[in-house]
Amino acid sequence: MKSILALLADFANGIFAVLIACAVYDISPQWWYFLIGLPLAMLPDIDAIPELLKRGRVSSDASYTRDHRTFLHYPIISVVIFTPVFLYGGFWGLVVVLAVLLHLLNDLYGTGWGLQLLWPLSTRHYKFFGRRANRLRSMLADGGYLQELPIEETKLRFMVSWSKAELADYITRFGVDNWIIHWYLRPNWVSVVEYSLFLIATTLMIVSLV
Repeated sequence: MKSILALLADFANGIFAVLIACAVYDISPQWWYFLIGLPLAMLPDIDAIPELLKRGRVSSDASYTRDHRTFLHYPIISVVIFTPVFLYGGFWGLVVVLAVLLHLLNDLYGTGWGLQLLWPLSTRHYKFFGRRANRLRSMLADGGYLQELPIEETKLRFMVSWSKAELADYITRFGVDNWIIHWYLRPNWVSVVEYSLFLIATTLMIVSLV
């Protein structure tokens, strides 16, 4: 049940996508628009379905060093697929494009290992507002890493990145299986941002329907 906490930012993205598209097309949102917008915001995560079916969860740790963010998480693939949708899909085309774009922006910070922004030119993963040792400061402190690791590994930076060769090693060392507990059941800047986005989106949705 607690896994749903990790989806709240995606829910917010779906709501925002519908609200923005309604504003652009100057139409009043209907309640069922949001029921469609929510799954659209999770569309890029279709690449996580095989892992979910096989392991019953989605996480990168020492026992599973792969990151599911492929396919629609590659910006160039999303651009190629969704440009015609945007050009010819009208209102719903805009909702789809906004939902996917907001999802990708969300994946560039927070709990994951970023995105391969330059694929296929580069397989390097990029992440904003992160650490090379991809954990919250409190998690690093609890594990004694702040004393063991050089500051370039533990300092919060505007952008960090990992090569494909590095990623498996970093996931083995710093991946956390029970990541939902650490990131979403304890106060930290990521949970505050994502919960706030959900509350704002939900409030705006309710106001728009009244």
